[in-house]
Amino acid sequence: MLLPRFSLTRSVGGAVVLTLVCVNTLLLTAFGALDYVGEKRRLETELRVGASLAASQLAENLAQPLWFLEKDYISQLLDGIMQNERVAAIVVTERGSGKPFVGLVRDRGWRPAPLSSQPALDGVLSEKREIRYEGRPVGTVEVQLTRRYMDRELKASLTGIALRILCLNAALGLVAALVVRWRVILPLARLERYAARVRLGDAGQGGDSAAMPEGLRWELASLGRTMHETVQRLTATERKYRDIFEHATEGIFQTTLDGRMLSANIALARMLGYDSVPELMESSVDVAMNLYHDKDERGRIMERLRDVDSVTGLQVRFKRRDGQTMWVLLNIRLVRDAAGNALYTEGTLADVTARVRAEHRLEILNRHLRDAVRERTQRLAEKAEELEAANARLQELDRLKSGFLATVSHDLRTPLTSIMGFAKLINRDFGKFFVPFAAGHERLTAQAARIASNLAIIEHEGERLTRLVNDFLDLSKIESGRAQWRDAVVDAAEVVTAAVDAVSADFAAKPDVRFSMELEEHLPPLFIDPDRLTQVLVNLLGNAAKFTDEGHVRLRAFVADDMLRVEVADSGQGVPHDSLEKIFDKFHQAQLGDTVSEGQRRKGTGLGLAICRQIVEHYGGRIWAESELGCGSVFSMELPYPGTSA
Repeated sequence: MLLPRFSLTRSVGGAVVLTLVCVNTLLLTAFGALDYVGEKRRLETELRVGASLAASQLAENLAQPLWFLEKDYISQLLDGIMQNERVAAIVVTERGSGKPFVGLVRDRGWRPAPLSSQPALDGVLSEKREIRYEGRPVGTVEVQLTRRYMDRELKASLTGIALRILCLNAALGLVAALVVRWRVILPLARLERYAARVRLGDAGQGGDSAAMPEGLRWELASLGRTMHETVQRLTATERKYRDIFEHATEGIFQTTLDGRMLSANIALARMLGYDSVPELMESSVDVAMNLYHDKDERGRIMERLRDVDSVTGLQVRFKRRDGQTMWVLLNIRLVRDAAGNALYTEGTLADVTARVRAEHRLEILNRHLRDAVRERTQRLAEKAEELEAANARLQELDRLKSGFLATVSHDLRTPLTSIMGFAKLINRDFGKFFVPFAAGHERLTAQAARIASNLAIIEHEGERLTRLVNDFLDLSKIESGRAQWRDAVVDAAEVVTAAVDAVSADFAAKPDVRFSMELEEHLPPLFIDPDRLTQVLVNLLGNAAKFTDEGHVRLRAFVADDMLRVEVADSGQGVPHDSLEKIFDKFHQAQLGDTVSEGQRRKGTGLGLAICRQIVEHYGGRIWAESELGCGSVFSMELPYPGTSA
């Protein structure tokens, strides 16, 4: 059996062993560090407790000797304490004195020696206690313990931890190396030899590849099976793409840089008029001369390929074997090696001769169509000029109409005022002076009643004609821009309430109609002409009262999306859906529903809602209607508050 090419230093096995050793080292180091820190804390605690006990015991034993200043006795006590080699220094100080009274300190030979000043030692732990005699402080005692013995024990502990890490790593590395070599490296060597056989073509016909290596277990066995299946799929894929190459409808080719055909499929051979691929290969020694209609065309294509590596969608003229010219759609690319050196070209060809001819015919048709469109456009331009001239004439007529209506309406108001005034005087005088003479005469009484009724009709119709004239004047002023707008900050709730009061008589005359009003509290003020707002509200409420014979009329005013919204809802017959926009036009009245009942036309000019829309849109708002026949109508209006846009 050949030796495996894998080693523990340059393979996945070596990486696994190294990773295990590193992870084990990190874990052992972490646990060793924890042990080291715990040992250090324990020794530190023991040293501190020892210093505390020694200081407390000395403070208790030195109370009486220090009170009586028995220096020799104190020295004997200190000598006994200094027998503990951990004690580095002991200092006893009288109360009120800055210098030591009695003290011992270790010299360089670590022997106790008297001291005369406060010792300055490194690496010591100090504990200080107050000495009290019968409750009175008489001095202090300070005990300093050295850390040198603790450091010696910590070094020994650290050395033991390092030795354990080294020993465990050595054992783990040896075991891991043996296991990895047995379970990983040797099976990988078998897989490598299998891959080498496949690469050298050791595969049977019909998709059977080289024999699978034996002795693989677990994941490597799965890897081996996957490799075997992959080889089988690649073999099948190669066969499939070979079939595609041979049976493709487009021509597929490979050529050398100097123009010699390397390979081609049967579709290309038949496209160019050859019976077989070998015949094409023999005839196409120089494709520029044998296939291209313009032999210089290939040279230009090769220059482009050296710059961009691929050219797609290029229409080129080729020559068939019989000498006929054909158009082909060429897709070609330059194949390079890993170093970037050009190797050969490959690509596809599609016969597009029929399409090119169709495009040529289409171009001729398009040329005729462009000429026809140009002629038609010229005629349309002439018609547009005529329409513009007609529009200008219509605008002038509209201005003349508006001026005529304003003049006529203004001139009509004066005689109408006289007619209404004289009609009222005649009605008053007739009722005062002539009706009493008809008392007791049946015929005269009937005639007097008829005359009084006719005079009332004249007065009523005069008032209606006056309203019509006033509406004409308002609408013409608004449309011509000559209307006066007395804008001011107004309380919306007060204007709505005043409008309701203005039409209260209309609702009082209809006891079968219930009126209700809902005003949102604290409506913000509006910047608007209060008379114009009142005019809109009175018109909407008047229409609701006029066109509702029974049921209810409800007015709501509230804030919605930073705008004041007013809704007037009634339970009348409703407005047809196709008339919801038309009712806001001038002189328009719906043919069914609220504005016209069967057999009896409601009285109205058809200008009220048109004036309302002009007023609302002047302030950047909008007005609309929602209705359904038999279910009533809802007329809504929105006005923006100051500082907001509609």
